[in-house]
Amino acid sequence: MSILHIPTWRLNSALFLLFLALAIYLGLSLPDRYPVHFDLAGEPTRWEERGIGMWVLLVAIGSFSFGQMHLFQRVLLTDPDSRLLNVPYKEAFFRLPRERRIPVFRRMNRMLGLLNTSLLVIFTALLLVTWWSAHQPGGWPARVSLWSLWLALAFALVFPLTEAWGASRMIRRKLEEEGLWPPDATISTPDDPGFRSGAGQKGAAD
Repeated sequence: MSILHIPTWRLNSALFLLFLALAIYLGLSLPDRYPVHFDLAGEPTRWEERGIGMWVLLVAIGSFSFGQMHLFQRVLLTDPDSRLLNVPYKEAFFRLPRERRIPVFRRMNRMLGLLNTSLLVIFTALLLVTWWSAHQPGGWPARVSLWSLWLALAFALVFPLTEAWGASRMIRRKLEEEGLWPPDATISTPDDPGFRSGAGQKGAAD
């Protein structure tokens, strides 16, 4: 089983190229004066008079943030022996057989991919809010872009919490199946004699 969640990896790679193309297209058609700061209602509070410096900065920040998470998904969360992943019951978790840890890493990999998707949506919505507010201040396209921004932000806040809860339950179930629960009572390791005795194994399948 591949730990890298290929659907989100491919989706984000394609979406990032679209993000860059959209940023270039919209940046070339910006007026001389465009908003660079908004209040919570989406109303512009500060404007850039000339140049696209703030626009380029926004695109650069979005690209750097995306690239960092994209790299993490591809490199850091593909090794089930890596202890860089902070998970509930971490010490007991790494006593699990390697094949039992793989589904958890794959789930975390998928979570990171979906979070990166939401990050792209957030920065795309910021570009659209800025562009539409410059051309049609207060128009419905700017409002729709703002709603998309708030929805993406809400997803980016709520989704990791639900995934952390789900991963915790998943890990606890695996620890129980391997006789490693409760973690504080676990003193043996997979190399110890009798490690699996009386554990009531269910096999290595997830």
